[in-house]
Amino acid sequence: MIMANHTIMGGKVHVYKRGRSRYWQCSTYIAGKNRRVSTKQESLAQAKDFAQDWYLDLRGKNNRGELKSEKTFKQAAEQFLREYEVITEGQRHPGYVEGHERRLKLHLVPFFGDKGLSEITPGLVQEYRISRLNPDNKPIEKPFKQAVRQFEKEYGFRSNHRTDREAEARLEAVKKHIVPYFSDGVASIVTPKAIEKYRDHRISEIDQEPAIAAKIVDRELGALGEMLNWMKQRSRPPSKSTMHHEIVTLRQVIKTAIRHGWLEHLPDFSPPYRKAEKVAHRAWFSQEEYRKLYEASRARTQQFKGTARAWPNEQLHDYILFMANTGLRPDEANTLGFRDVEIVEDEGTGETILLISVRGKRGVGYCKSMANAVRPFERLLNRPRPASDDQTGDEDTETQSEEPGWLKPQPNDLVFPANHKKQFNAILEENDLKFDREGNRRTAYSLRHTYICFRLLEGADIYQIAKNCRTSVEMIEKYYASHIATTLDASAINVRRPKRRNQSKEDDSGKRPEA
Repeated sequence: MIMANHTIMGGKVHVYKRGRSRYWQCSTYIAGKNRRVSTKQESLAQAKDFAQDWYLDLRGKNNRGELKSEKTFKQAAEQFLREYEVITEGQRHPGYVEGHERRLKLHLVPFFGDKGLSEITPGLVQEYRISRLNPDNKPIEKPFKQAVRQFEKEYGFRSNHRTDREAEARLEAVKKHIVPYFSDGVASIVTPKAIEKYRDHRISEIDQEPAIAAKIVDRELGALGEMLNWMKQRSRPPSKSTMHHEIVTLRQVIKTAIRHGWLEHLPDFSPPYRKAEKVAHRAWFSQEEYRKLYEASRARTQQFKGTARAWPNEQLHDYILFMANTGLRPDEANTLGFRDVEIVEDEGTGETILLISVRGKRGVGYCKSMANAVRPFERLLNRPRPASDDQTGDEDTETQSEEPGWLKPQPNDLVFPANHKKQFNAILEENDLKFDREGNRRTAYSLRHTYICFRLLEGADIYQIAKNCRTSVEMIEKYYASHIATTLDASAINVRRPKRRNQSKEDDSGKRPEA
C-alpha cells in the first residue's frame, strides 16, 4: 500500500513510499516498460535527487540503444537452465546437463548476455563463431592484468564446491598480490620459474613464521594455478565438435524463449560457406594389426606370470579378445556382470556363442558374440580375483605389501572390475599401434570398430550388424562401410551392355551375305 506519492521531472518520475518500508522508491515508464527501483534513502529530498539521476541515466541508455524492452539472452538462459535439469531428470546424464551450464557460463552468456532476444540473428551468431576462433582473443597472449579481468568476467573462481565469499577472497588475493607482481608482462611469461621467484618474494614480505607464510603463499599460488589453467584452456582454438555443442546450447535457449512467447521464430544458425565433409572412418585394427595386438598381450601374460602383475595382464588379454569378438562399447563392458552373459548353442550356426544382455548408452539390448569370445569369457569366469576388488588394472609394482585373498567371481560381480586403460595404451605404444595411417588415435573403442569392420569384410548383413551393435545402419554406412572394399559388389558395378546385331547386313534367311 502506497502511503505517500510525489512526482518530479514534469510528472515523468514518481517518488513514493510503501507502508512497511522506511525507504523511498521511484518509478517511470520508458522504452515501453514500467521501471522501478528503491532509492535506499529515508530523506525525501535525497530520494528525489537519486530519482532524477536514475531517470536521466535511463534516458541516456535508451538513446544509446542499451535499454532493452524485451527479454535478454541472459534471462532466457537462466530460464532454460532452471527447467532443463528438472524436466530431463533421469533422462539425461548429469554430465550432459552440466555441459550446457558450462558452455553458457563461459562463452555464450558473456557474448550474448545483454542482447535482446530479437538481436540474436544469424549474422550475430557468425560474429560469435569468428570471436571464438580469433587468435587475438587468447588470454594467454594478453597483458596479465587484462587476462585477469577477462578471467574475472567469464569465470572468477566460481565452482560448486566453493561459496561466493571464498571465490571473492581468492580473487581479492590475486588482485592485491599477484597482479602487481606480474602486471608488466603478458600472461604467458608466468612460467614455473617465475612462480617460484614470486613465492620467495611473497614469503619474504609476510611478517609471519616461515611455515605460516608458506601456507598463505601456497593458497595464493593455488588460485594462480587455477587461473592459469583457465587461460591455457581458453586460449586453445575450439574444435569443430566444441563449436557444434555451443551452437546446440544456443539453439536450446532460443527454443526456450519461443516456448514462453518471448520470441516468434527460430533463426537459422547453420554455418555459412559449408562444404561437403570428407568421408571419415573410426580407428580400427586390420587383421594383421589385430593379430599383432593380441599376440603382444599374450606375451605380457607370460612375461609377468607368477608376479603381482599377472592378474591384470591376464584380464587385459581376455578383455581385448572379448571386446573384438562382441562389439561392446567400453562403457557397456564396464557395467557388464557375469549374470548378464549366457553361454548358448546357436541354432543358426551350430556354434557355441555368448548371449549378452547389454545395459549402456541405448538402454537394455542384446548381443550375440562370435564363437571366439567364449573361451576368453570362460577364463574370466574361472579366474580367481582379489577379494577386495581393489585391483585397478594399472598396477605398476612388482610385488604387493600384503597378499590379498583370492575368490572365484560371483554372478553379481563385474566381468571387468579393473581399469585397463594405462596397460592398453602401453601395448599400443610398444607395438606402434596407437595411430592408424590417417593419424586417428586408437583406444578401447577401436576394438568395437574392429568387430564391425571384420563383420563387414566377411559379408555380414549390415542391418543385422546394426541390431547386434545397438546402433543404426546410417552410422555404419557413414563410418565403416564407406572404406570397406568388400561392401562393393563388382558384379553389380562392372556391367556391360550387350552388343546389338546389325540387321541391315542380314539376308532374308537370317544369315550374313558372303563377301
